[in-house]
This record gives sequence, structure tokens and C-alpha cells, in this order.
Amino acid sequence: MIDGPGVLPGIGPYSAGVRAGDVVYVSGQPGIDPVTGEVAGRTLAAQAGQAMRNVEAVVVAGGSRMDLVVNVTVLVTDVSEFATVNEVFAEVFPAEPPARMTMQVPLPLGLLISVGCVALVAS
Repeated sequence: MIDGPGVLPGIGPYSAGVRAGDVVYVSGQPGIDPVTGEVAGRTLAAQAGQAMRNVEAVVVAGGSRMDLVVNVTVLVTDVSEFATVNEVFAEVFPAEPPARMTMQVPLPLGLLISVGCVALVAS
């Protein structure tokens, strides 16, 4: 189980992330501010930015870096916001972006996005 500063605890019976050998697996991170516990805004862009900060907190706590992320899964409630997802993704991964899958699904708590990933650990 990965825990540390800025790591949002799971909102269910799961870990925010797990390190297994030289791989970090990050559970879906919502756009919830880990300090306040509140949803980080009403727009996909606001929630996506927070979700990516939450992802980075878990990746770093697991001993990796964002440039070592190899696969990302993005869940959104409205696939028509795909361009916004692309904008945020391009900001976070400006060079050599990882593989990505984006799916439209219902999410709890008024969330608009959840982001999970797999990252390698630098040797």
C-alpha cells in the first residue's frame, strides 16, 4: 500500500496505489483535494488537474516519476469533453506520452473524471 504526503486515501476498500517490484500501480484518482476532501471544482478541467496532481502524489510516494508512467486509464462521465482531457494530458505529459485508454462511465460523488496509471520505478 502506498501512502504519504498528498496521497488521497481511497474512497472505498482499496489502496491509492501499490508498488510491486519495479512497478507502481495507481488506482483511479478522482479530482478531490486531499487537504479539504472536497471535489476540486465543477468543471472537468478543474477536476482533471486535481486528479493528475493526485496521480503524481501516488507515483512519487511509490518511488517513481511522471515521466516513467507507461499506461494511463481515464474515466470520464462525458466523452464529449475529450478535448479537455487531451489538453490536460498534454500539459502533464508534454514529451513521450504514455499509452492511454479513455472511457465514459458513471462516477460517484459528482465526480467528472478519475485517472489511474502504471509507472515504472527508476533503477
